[in-house]
Amino acid sequence: MNEHIPSLESLSLPQDELLHVQEIGHPIDHTALGDRVPFTLGSRQMAAFVATMSPERQEAFEVQMAKQREALRLQEKRKVRQMANSSFTATTRPVKVTLLDLPLETLMHILLHLPFTSVVICGGVNRHLQVLISESAELQYYIHLGIYGMVDNPHCDLPISERLNRLLVRERRWEEFDFDFDKIIDVPIVAEYRRVNLSAGAFSILYESGVLHQVQIPSKADPEVEWKEIRTAPFLINSGTRLLEQDLQVLVTAQPQTVYTNVAKPHTIHEVQVHLNQLSTGEPHPDTQRTISFKTREEFGRPWVAVECAGDNLVLVLRDIMEEHKPDDQVYAYDWKTGERKLEINAPFGSYVYPLFLTMHMFLLSNAKNGELEYWRIPQGPSETHTPDQPFFILSLPPLSSGNVFYRIFLNAEPQPAGGLQAVSKPFYTDPHRAIITASAIIRPVDGSPQTIFSFFVHRSSFVECLNIFSASIPSNERPTPVPYDDWGPSACRWFNDSADGYDMGSTMGMFGQRYASAAMGAGPLIVLNFNPVDVAKVLVAKERHISKAETRDEIDQNMGQDEGDQNIEENQGEQYAGKGKKISSQTSVPGISSKPFTQGPQMNFSSSEPWLQTKVVARTLDPLDDPDRCFEDTVYSSLPYTMRSSQDKYDFEDLFLDEERMFGTRTDGYWNRLKQLHILHYG
Repeated sequence: MNEHIPSLESLSLPQDELLHVQEIGHPIDHTALGDRVPFTLGSRQMAAFVATMSPERQEAFEVQMAKQREALRLQEKRKVRQMANSSFTATTRPVKVTLLDLPLETLMHILLHLPFTSVVICGGVNRHLQVLISESAELQYYIHLGIYGMVDNPHCDLPISERLNRLLVRERRWEEFDFDFDKIIDVPIVAEYRRVNLSAGAFSILYESGVLHQVQIPSKADPEVEWKEIRTAPFLINSGTRLLEQDLQVLVTAQPQTVYTNVAKPHTIHEVQVHLNQLSTGEPHPDTQRTISFKTREEFGRPWVAVECAGDNLVLVLRDIMEEHKPDDQVYAYDWKTGERKLEINAPFGSYVYPLFLTMHMFLLSNAKNGELEYWRIPQGPSETHTPDQPFFILSLPPLSSGNVFYRIFLNAEPQPAGGLQAVSKPFYTDPHRAIITASAIIRPVDGSPQTIFSFFVHRSSFVECLNIFSASIPSNERPTPVPYDDWGPSACRWFNDSADGYDMGSTMGMFGQRYASAAMGAGPLIVLNFNPVDVAKVLVAKERHISKAETRDEIDQNMGQDEGDQNIEENQGEQYAGKGKKISSQTSVPGISSKPFTQGPQMNFSSSEPWLQTKVVARTLDPLDDPDRCFEDTVYSSLPYTMRSSQDKYDFEDLFLDEERMFGTRTDGYWNRLKQLHILHYG
């Protein structure tokens, strides 16, 4: 005889009666809509009823209850939609409208304007929002753009689902060193070169002869590559490219001229010209109105011009690399389209090397003479008639010990701030604001002892945020007082000794976005440091879950291989540096990013698979710099968290380069250290 199973509607109580229901094991579902809530299997009445059934009927009853509960949820959801979409006349009793009462289109619009971490949190605290966020390709795409530090390209015509799939595949390949193809490109000329550069997918080699050879790195394995040779009448001294935003290539030439101000002792100056071409055609750029040129005011043995561009602004740093006459460094800022000079800076010889844009109209100069980072603002429009003659904000680097000086401080970051993407081929791009800035500081003892190279990493957004944190240090009309390193640096920076662990951390070429890639000195694995705080939080969550599931400590040690991100290692390192002036403590969370959303939100259940366990994570509160030669006056501390992944395969690369979709290494002829091959590793 079939037992009668009551319907869900007949087994319901008003909300106020639920306060007196005794729970057995499961909490009451308070998220159900309407003014009546179904019995739970933990209520006293339901427990008594279910106890009268056979085990088979109890199982069937639980299944039916689950189905009816889902049916009620869908019914209530439809009711909310009908109420929100129908127009009705207000009565004397006001109607409360909650977030969930809004139409789905409006709710989606609101979520897409929240920070991505807030969207993840919303999916973890409400069942209705969790379903909406989990099942929406648009919201999942938005969340993962934020997780990986990317921005959408609105000009791309691919559907959202395809963009999301490409993003997830791309990031998995980066994390697992799982490139989709590799390709070796032979260098056409094996000769001495002055500089190599990778930007916007174009790799260029400037040879000592002043000839530039350039190749567009392929995104697919099949196409044959074609090297282009660029010769100029005046001697070519540098080049730069900005393909994605402007299809712009900058070529800088220098023409020597003899000046007879003193007939008995003539000297040489140089006329510097900036040629602005389209990278795609090699012809003059159609947006330029006049040629940019200027003459050096002093004698240069061998002029060198560093070039950087963001939007319509072009910044040039002119210095002498022969170091014979020691002329002043010169810095110029132009509107490259109109040719208008907006800024001119003079500084003692050896002050500056490279400019670096923080925003479209603000750039950073590293002053080696003063050991400072200077903020300069480019005047905009006719309303800003005052041309600045000094930086408006300054950050100090850690002071050096007596007998040491900064010789050079190199800065680099990719990509640069952009005014708007015009290419339609790629669905997403790296967010320049969240990119990491790499700085390489060469410190020389005055007694001629060997120099030491240190590197530090800072997010571009951290440099910009310093303007808000230390706004009181920005005067109106006088030179600002530098902000000491101990006030701004330890929380924003991560310092390395260049020779640590046998890796070349001093190169500024192997970085893009929030990743930094380096090759071992000699044949060895590749390493990638990821300074994305979300990646750090993800790895910490995966490791904590793995530890919580392990039954014994021996199993943990065996699976994790005594990873330096392990608690024991962190404690040992804390004891090693104890007594050096600062307290070192272990840290399981990342500043500014909580790991909680990534354990509760939709599709945030990151597994503790083998790639995660092999990832090293460094997230201590304060970490002292390894400075055995005491180059700095005091111990330098930093705490910017990062993850570190190593490739399984080994490579014999001389240098390593990184861009939006690939990394590649250079090989030399060995004897003369001249470029011979490029080995492309493509990830997508």
